[in-house]
Amino acid sequence: MKKILALVLTLVLVLGLTAAFADEYHFEIVSKGFQSTYWQAVLKGANEEVEKINGEGADTITINFVGPDSESDVAQQVQQFTSALNADPAAIGFAAVDQNAFNDLLAEAVEKKIPIIGFDSGVPGAPEGAVYANASTNNYVAGTVAADGMWEKIVDRIDAAEGTVRIGEVNQDATGESVTQRGLGFIDRIIELAGEKGWGVAVIGNEFYVNGASGETVAEADAKIIIEAKVPAQSTVELCANEASVLLNEEDLISVFGSNQVAAEGVVAADKNLFKCGTGDDTVIAVGFDSGATLKAAIREGVMYGAVTQSPVGIGKVTIDLLLASAKGEPVEDTDTGCAFYTIDNIDTPEIADNLYD
Repeated sequence: MKKILALVLTLVLVLGLTAAFADEYHFEIVSKGFQSTYWQAVLKGANEEVEKINGEGADTITINFVGPDSESDVAQQVQQFTSALNADPAAIGFAAVDQNAFNDLLAEAVEKKIPIIGFDSGVPGAPEGAVYANASTNNYVAGTVAADGMWEKIVDRIDAAEGTVRIGEVNQDATGESVTQRGLGFIDRIIELAGEKGWGVAVIGNEFYVNGASGETVAEADAKIIIEAKVPAQSTVELCANEASVLLNEEDLISVFGSNQVAAEGVVAADKNLFKCGTGDDTVIAVGFDSGATLKAAIREGVMYGAVTQSPVGIGKVTIDLLLASAKGEPVEDTDTGCAFYTIDNIDTPEIADNLYD
């Protein structure tokens, strides 16, 4: 009995000393949004990693995770990032709505020696030394993955078409790095694939995507494929649906890509009135990005052919790890959290299902 009591006292002492000497870190995390299930999944991953690290006892972490009500509300995110700086945290996680709106605040973070860890879209173009590393999908590559998944389904239809065919692309904005890189990756890959077939491609619509395409394009009159890029005035499902409706009413449209969850849900919403999308050869092949209950249901019901999933929970976990390492002064580097194309054929496989959220 005495030995058991001594052992219990020893454990209590050891655990108490461990807690007493644990390093404490507070992190501010400013995301591009907060309401959507995507950002909630990122938050879930962050909370899980915090719980894991705190349970190990060597470090104690607290976080404050915020984001604007809309992914186009730059002013609200500026206020949130300012509050994060004023909290004097050990490090800040940041996904910028508009990468050009934060240079002065990021310079202030450098002066205060507060490390910034980018996540999701990150903060491209930040002042030198501000952003230590990024936890994100390689968004340009993810756009090419969407193009490859769509191409396999539509290439024979393009080949058989007597005239020009149209591929639509709905992007929620032309400012955020994650969306813009996906949109450009998709366009460039379609141009590349078409070139392998000897088909000319014209890119029309939003000027950012028209001017940003790096592949060789042709005049619209000479094109076998027209890629039409649309961007709404604000980043909402309703306004993305309006843009998608315009595309779906084009007689030569054979496929459409929604480059994030909001844009993809806009495509689904537009099709509720038009009934153009499906998986057959006489339907518009819709491809989305990310997950959520709406997209998963659309794929299961055959309205949407497929989508690209990131690993939002994984992004949250990796962000916490990078924040902690940077706060300790340890070396950190960009971490690609990956992506995959899914359809009804593989949506329930462990490799895909673990990365989907409602």
